[in-house]
Amino acid sequence: MARRTTLYDLLGVPPSATAEEIRAAYRHAARALHPDAGGNAAAFQRLTTAYHILGDPAGRAGYDEYLATSGAPPATDAEDGVPGGPPAPAAFPGVSREVKRGYLVMMTVALGLFILAGTVVRPVSVPAAIAMAVVAMVIPPVAAIMANRPPPTHGTRRRHRSAGRRSS
Repeated sequence: MARRTTLYDLLGVPPSATAEEIRAAYRHAARALHPDAGGNAAAFQRLTTAYHILGDPAGRAGYDEYLATSGAPPATDAEDGVPGGPPAPAAFPGVSREVKRGYLVMMTVALGLFILAGTVVRPVSVPAAIAMAVVAMVIPPVAAIMANRPPPTHGTRRRHRSAGRRSS
């Protein structure tokens, strides 16, 4: 079984470390792990993620709560010995399954249009390929807007017709 590590272990600080100690530990470790200094890119990314989580008071509180409720820190990746961190939050927190499915369908359609425009349609008709590529470029922002809009609140936007009328 893989050795279990916390984000605190990754930075080399105790859970009671101050924000300054966390920042100093991150800077020290980043000098050694940075890809430009001959370090591992994946390990540097995990170190940076650990710093962003522990450097933010709200993120640190959430991570501490995660550690307290889970009873065990996350498993270590076997290949490079750095933790995977807390479980990833839901891709779309608070979004229904239908909205997620719609988002993924729209992104799949956009990818399909890009592939068709570049491989099948372009040799036949360049204007048609350009039009398909433009449509495919519009789909991702629309999908993101649709997935991130707040759920409708029933009854707060519409007033009943009789509420606005005066009685005579």
